[in-house]
Amino acid sequence: MDLMDLRKLTDFDFECLCKDLFEAALKIRLEIFTAGSDGGIDLRYMDRHGKKIIIQCKHWMKSGRAKLVQYMLNKELPKVKILKPTRYIIASTVEMTTDAKDKLYASFDPFIISPSDIFGVDELLSLIGDHPEVVRKHIRLWLNDVNMLEAAISKNILWRSMHFADEIQETLKTYVSTNSYRYALKVLDTNHVCIITGGPGVGKTSLAQVLSAYYAYSGYELVEISENIEDAYRMWNADAKQVFVYDDFLGQSTLEDKLYKNEDARLIALMRRIGRDPKKRFVCTTRSYILAQGKNRYERLDRENFDPITCVVDLDSYNRETKARILYNHTFWSKWPTREKASLAQPENYRKIIDHPNFNPRVISDVLGTSYDSTWGDVTTQLSASLDDPTHVWRHIFENQLTEKERTLLATLFSLGGKSLLEDVKEALLSQADWDTPQLRRSLQILDDTFIKIYYEQSRQYVEFNNPSVNDFVIRKMKDDSSLLRRVLLNARSFDQVANIWLYHPNSNTCDQGELEIDLRPLSREIEEAVLATLDASKDLTRGLVGRLATALDISDKLSLPRLGECIAVHIGKRGRIYDGQYEDIADLIRATASSPNPQIRKHHRSVLMEGLSALFNRDRSKKGVFIAAIYAHGLAKFVDEAILRDIDDQATMRADYLMELYEFGSLDDELDDNEFTAALEYMGIFSNFYDRWPGSNEAMDDYGIKANSADAEGGEEEDDVDPEWSDGLIYTIMSFLNQIDDQN
Repeated sequence: MDLMDLRKLTDFDFECLCKDLFEAALKIRLEIFTAGSDGGIDLRYMDRHGKKIIIQCKHWMKSGRAKLVQYMLNKELPKVKILKPTRYIIASTVEMTTDAKDKLYASFDPFIISPSDIFGVDELLSLIGDHPEVVRKHIRLWLNDVNMLEAAISKNILWRSMHFADEIQETLKTYVSTNSYRYALKVLDTNHVCIITGGPGVGKTSLAQVLSAYYAYSGYELVEISENIEDAYRMWNADAKQVFVYDDFLGQSTLEDKLYKNEDARLIALMRRIGRDPKKRFVCTTRSYILAQGKNRYERLDRENFDPITCVVDLDSYNRETKARILYNHTFWSKWPTREKASLAQPENYRKIIDHPNFNPRVISDVLGTSYDSTWGDVTTQLSASLDDPTHVWRHIFENQLTEKERTLLATLFSLGGKSLLEDVKEALLSQADWDTPQLRRSLQILDDTFIKIYYEQSRQYVEFNNPSVNDFVIRKMKDDSSLLRRVLLNARSFDQVANIWLYHPNSNTCDQGELEIDLRPLSREIEEAVLATLDASKDLTRGLVGRLATALDISDKLSLPRLGECIAVHIGKRGRIYDGQYEDIADLIRATASSPNPQIRKHHRSVLMEGLSALFNRDRSKKGVFIAAIYAHGLAKFVDEAILRDIDDQATMRADYLMELYEFGSLDDELDDNEFTAALEYMGIFSNFYDRWPGSNEAMDDYGIKANSADAEGGEEEDDVDPEWSDGLIYTIMSFLNQIDDQN
């Protein structure tokens, strides 16, 4: 038991551990109560005969014995006298002396039956030793052994994130350490924040998961951010070491509206806050082109220098040995027949894979993660075919094993952004005459664990593409076959569906997809009908009316849709429609109405401008409102009167000067507001000479994670040239172990 360290447990962890330990020891079922207003009860047992056992759990290792005893006497004893339990047990993580136990026993008489009902850390460790089955449930106690990692996740989001822990376990089985891993650790050690970028399938998510395991092993609490930055702020524990993980933080295959509602500012603020805190780490992943697209779309992101905190995962840095290890690990853990796996021990087979110009870890994982089908050929043939065409494995299933219903479901999920509440998928499909609940259930079952995954988050059920390669494949199918896309548009229930499809149209304001672009001009009529049908719909997943109007105007202008243009003109011609919109949407609509080729739209530009500027300059009455006004005044400078811009600038500059003084020197009369100061720094950052205008901001920007590091940002040490024959000798040794696999593996 000396490997265990109870200091790694949160209070909630400790309470759960106590629950399981005492249930096993006393052979009873205990109730657990949430932190806070527990009325003196952490764990409780009651039966119909009036027996009542209360267990008080105190994770007070830092506070010490004297403070614990004093607290129990002053705070908990009065509660116990009211509760009158038949038995009262104290469990704590402090060392309890005989004198301390005797004092508590005498004071809590008759509720504490004997001093043995007072458990200090030594007694708890002894109890843990008596119940190894409990230890197996509390993996945090065993983080000394990474292979036993099951959960190092903040327990307040455990039910939502257990699948993340499972994914980490699977990744640890097959992951091969590379220069990218070592460089990412260096970046995190220096800056506390690391953005992992690279192309599809190169191992960005795997690297993030391995880093998560490393920090969990080092005693960090693991917090998965699955929806938005609010998860991180809600789970922030100032006293705990925490690592926050945000996979695909800008979207899975395209820039999605993950940064809607000013989340770009909150994201940057979080990065800066973590950059200042030695007990926090932040790991996030995105594809390289999506990060570039995000910087193009979001001005705040564009102003940031992400180079010092970026780790690029590049397959070109993988040598033959690394590729062989990846192939070996995935083959070893595969459920394919032993004879097929053993065949990859032959040099003529494994060389075809590791020397393939399109070698890609995700393709290896996708092929060996499916069920074996001999009709597709042996393992070398299937791997080679999939590397020749990475969508090979999905295309075969899509074209030969799915019905039109499953294909329509996938197209619908694509229109919902690749991830959606199950209830929204149901609504989109069950509104169509040829769908019913049994059919939907069958289609979901067929697609589950292959093209999609279905899981719960915070008691809500979600459907999501199984991995990015599925998302890419479905996009390509939509590009090649417009019939499925046409059906989705004709049956669209939400404006979001149209907007998500529009993301892929060349020349749209949001598209930067290269080979994933879809020319939507042949579907202009269907798109116009879909927008007209959903523009005023009360149900919309992410966009407010102003955001919908901005997107609809982009569609109308790019596809030359007169009826849609008339509809938008009617909307923006009504006073009061713009004022309550999201700030970025308002700014987008101001720019769009000014540049629209449609004269009906341009004639309303003046009224949109006046109402929009009124909202941007006056709506936020909080302390940070002047900085929001100033940032947008500069962003829309071509539309703002120079005198007004100067006046707003004067107010913002005066307040920024004061806040910088408060930041540098402090004050007994005023306290720095983090939200206001973040907004002030955002304002300062719009000026190229802000270091000169606010000399103190030099230190502030350093505190917030903007640092100029050396130029070796691509990471990794240069490797000496390796003799191919010697390298193949090592590879042969690695791959030969596949000959020793038995069916149990």
